Amino acid sequence: MKLADGLFLESCREVAKKYPSINYNEIIVDNCCMQLVAKPEQFDVMVTPNLYGNLVANTAAGIAGGTGVMPGGNVGAEYAIFEQGASAGNVGNEKLIEQKKANPVALLLSSAMMLRHLQFPSFADRLETAVKQVISEGKHRTKDLGGDSTTQEVVDAVIAVLD
Repeated sequence: MKLADGLFLESCREVAKKYPSINYNEIIVDNCCMQLVAKPEQFDVMVTPNLYGNLVANTAAGIAGGTGVMPGGNVGAEYAIFEQGASAGNVGNEKLIEQKKANPVALLLSSAMMLRHLQFPSFADRLETAVKQVISEGKHRTKDLGGDSTTQEVVDAVIAVLD
């Protein structure tokens, strides 16, 4: 880890020199997670290697209400992928899958991120607004958000708002 972390930090420092107007800071991951819980407003953008990114994403998901509501995207120079942003919770939980009660909100919001990335901001805005409306109304929520709706019922409610 020392070698990989060192190379990662060295690369970040080199890139940061090219953008002196951007405030660049380094923080150890355990302190980062603690600071994220205590004072999340101090963070704007984080750049991490994969392992540390998972720790930070799961911490942020806990703050936001759970992994079922945390969208995620990995954007590179040529390719991008959008998926649920935190790896704990819904992912691989066979019981949720069998009961069809996994929260689809993270995937819907990740789809909005993808639409925005593909230069379709109005579609992204519509989808985000529909998801937020369904959650706010409270009629269609999965168990992790205090309801008893199925995955499909939440998706259907979002589609109804879009129509």
